[in-house]
Amino acid sequence: MPFLVGAGHLSDAEMTAGSTALKGFCGGNLIECSCSDSPNKFLKTFAKENALFQLKGDPAHFKYEEGSWLECLGAWKIPVILMATPSTQGQISGAAPAYVALCKEFLVPLIGVVQLGGDWDSEKRALDGLPWCGRLPKKQIEDSNYLVDSLLVVENLKRRMKTMNF
Repeated sequence: MPFLVGAGHLSDAEMTAGSTALKGFCGGNLIECSCSDSPNKFLKTFAKENALFQLKGDPAHFKYEEGSWLECLGAWKIPVILMATPSTQGQISGAAPAYVALCKEFLVPLIGVVQLGGDWDSEKRALDGLPWCGRLPKKQIEDSNYLVDSLLVVENLKRRMKTMNF
């Protein structure tokens, strides 16, 4: 039951577009939750669900006695896919590497990072050392580029999940 988590605070529209695209290619249900929900309470209720989870809000925001959502996902050993958005110039902010580092710190099983929208710069993505799985176009158009990008991301995520024994 991987959680789709924003690297920083992504808008609900961005998270929904990326989550819907992944759900469409992975199949199964998509269950939404919010960082305003208590993480342990939510995980106790839905831990056995065979679904893809979309977490809206900033998962590193320390809000509860049990810590942040990211800390709880690590404690529960819940696999995570980070979603990152580029700037209008195509640059990835420092939030993506910071959230990868937080995942390592909190022992979160990080499957990989997916770029939502923007242009894909494979040279820059290779140089930053993050576990990139590809890019999903923001607009869900049914042309060959969209299908190729989406299928590539899904295949990369599945390959990484197999190596992590999920």
